[in-house]
Amino acid sequence: MLTRIKNGLNDMFLRLMASLKRFPEPIALAFAIVVILIFINHNHPREDTLARVALVLALGIPLTLCVKMFFERKKVSKVTEILVLALAAAGLAAYYRFLLPDMNMVSMSRYIGLSLPLYLLFMAIPYIGQKEDFEIYVIKLFTGFIVTYFYSLILFLGLVAINFTIDTLFSAGIPERVYLDLFFIVAGIFAPTYFLSVVPEQGVRFRKEDYPKFLKVLLLYIVLPLLTVYTAILYAYFIKIIVTRFWPAGIVSHLVLWYSFISIIAIFFIYILREDSTWARTFITYFPKLILPLLAMMFIAMGIRIDAYGITENRYWVMAGGLWATGCMLYLAFRKKPSNIKIVLSLAIIAALTVTGPWSAYSVSKYSQNARFEKLLTENNMLVDGRIVPSQTVSQKDKISISSIIQYFERNHSLSQLKILPPDFSINKMKEVFGFELTYTSMSQYFNHFIKEESTLLDIRGYDYYLSSQFIYGKGEAITQEDLSVSYNRDTFVLTIKKAGRTVYERNVGDIALAIHEKHYGVDSLERGDMTFVDENVQFKLVFLFNHISGHKEGSDGQPRIEWMDFSLLVKVK
Repeated sequence: MLTRIKNGLNDMFLRLMASLKRFPEPIALAFAIVVILIFINHNHPREDTLARVALVLALGIPLTLCVKMFFERKKVSKVTEILVLALAAAGLAAYYRFLLPDMNMVSMSRYIGLSLPLYLLFMAIPYIGQKEDFEIYVIKLFTGFIVTYFYSLILFLGLVAINFTIDTLFSAGIPERVYLDLFFIVAGIFAPTYFLSVVPEQGVRFRKEDYPKFLKVLLLYIVLPLLTVYTAILYAYFIKIIVTRFWPAGIVSHLVLWYSFISIIAIFFIYILREDSTWARTFITYFPKLILPLLAMMFIAMGIRIDAYGITENRYWVMAGGLWATGCMLYLAFRKKPSNIKIVLSLAIIAALTVTGPWSAYSVSKYSQNARFEKLLTENNMLVDGRIVPSQTVSQKDKISISSIIQYFERNHSLSQLKILPPDFSINKMKEVFGFELTYTSMSQYFNHFIKEESTLLDIRGYDYYLSSQFIYGKGEAITQEDLSVSYNRDTFVLTIKKAGRTVYERNVGDIALAIHEKHYGVDSLERGDMTFVDENVQFKLVFLFNHISGHKEGSDGQPRIEWMDFSLLVKVK
């Protein structure tokens, strides 16, 4: 037994060393990312600079993997390799400087849209220009990934158990943050290093016998029958839509799109089995043709929604994904000998195009919403010589539409990119500019207020006690001295201070939060002073320091209600 364990550990060590030798740059980047994440975990920096650095380094992993895989295929001098890696590093620095200024929707979706093509290229580069063995190569990567992260899960749970036992039995005082550190180390260093050790070398040939039996059973006898049943259900739903002539535009697109993605992946994995399995061959032959009417249904549903609300990034990506899926199904249906590597490369190209250039989801969406905004104002006679004129006669429907476009730009882009708006426009000027307040649908309206990033220290001189936000979510009662206690009811939001058992201060903190919400209606990010409330009586002076306030309002005329608050408290005894 000991010999087997020793041999197993030795084999794992050799695998890790071979991986480090073959892919030193990606592993070094993974190590740097883990160091940054551990630092963030222990220091909780408020600014996102380190997080953005970690994201850029993570983007460097698939980039350097692509470079390494290309150089394994095309032998070049060491000088050329170093030069290309230096150019890659410069590209990452430029990406950080110009394309990742913050972590908003645009930056993060662009990041995902560029990461995906790089990982797809990592898979495809060894087999570009050849058809044989690509599917089994990808299957090897897929099964290697599953095995790697199964091992990683076992390793992580084992380390957690060891730390917990030591901490419990010996009162070691191990901080809870250490457990997250262990996760970063296992998932960020061990797992990538071990996975890269199972990546087949360039030029390795495969046999059909290398196809994993568990995957064959899973696909042929579980996944494909489920997809067949799902197809029948969608066809029945399609028939219902035709009969009732009612198109539930929102849900149809997502149902069909994700179903088509899963179907393409299933066909890719079973393609190599088509010669030995009648069921696989039948599915590959007929399924791509059967799904085409369902994809047409998806486009009709999306067309209805775009006609009503214009194009947004999400709708753009659904349309792009649908076009790619339709192209793949047409290719598989009518090409006698399709090349699956072309499907992978086409996805990489489509993903990159949707987040770059004037045809990107962002550019098209902003153009569409600007055009829709101008049309709404023109129809309501609110546009004179290119300037907005307030109106009191706008219908509720158009108020909601105008408000939703303004919110879309404030949330995802900036109000300055909604071209017709005055240069100094803000949500607080809604009634002044348009003649009506920001208007919502009859559904629940959610709101959030939080403080902006702070660059100054908080002066707490002159106060006797400080209660952190952790107190608010603890047991709710803290004894600060022998005859003084502070309690907080998380259900009623009531803060109570007692002295010698007698209540000397009581206040509903929810009412304070609502007052802040009403004063700064429509503004999410606030200054510290805007999120601060001072209250006092003959015995105490209290300063409520809110970090976050969130809640909702039922209907356009409903009363707002606080759902969650995060605040700390300064107390001065007079």
